Amino acid sequence: MINFLSSWAEQIVLAVIIATIIELILPNSKNKKYIQMVIGIYIMFNIISPIIKNKDILSVEEINIENYTTNSEYVIDQSSMDKRLEKIYLEELEENVTAKFEDAGYTVSKCEIDAELDTTQKNAGIHNISVKIKSPAEQSELDKIKTEIATEYEIEETKISVIVK
Repeated sequence: MINFLSSWAEQIVLAVIIATIIELILPNSKNKKYIQMVIGIYIMFNIISPIIKNKDILSVEEINIENYTTNSEYVIDQSSMDKRLEKIYLEELEENVTAKFEDAGYTVSKCEIDAELDTTQKNAGIHNISVKIKSPAEQSELDKIKTEIATEYEIEETKISVIVK
């Protein structure tokens, strides 16, 4: 079987080398695309003909799939990956909330988010967003930012608290 496969590979390599040499010799003319098609058929014939000639050697019925497959019984612990993803999501959420206040011209000293991201839990979702800003602020601007955050994350505005220091 290995001898058959190695001779088959040699035939294919030889056919490709011959086809490449012929294509390099050909001048650029109208007939070049037809000659390339014939060369492609020649290569296909070289790939397929050994299979047709030696179909008794390549009998599929003799192949035992059990010898080539492996049964793995590894159990993947997804919980550590889930915790890492939750942490990344909360960090990204904090960055987004902080960016909203900073875009409005405020300096954020601290942003904390209390959330349960496991959807199998009863209390899943964002529980509280607490933002501490350093500079004085107008309540109307803060309410506008709170409304924007509440709309974006689909939570109640009462869950967003802004502390001005």
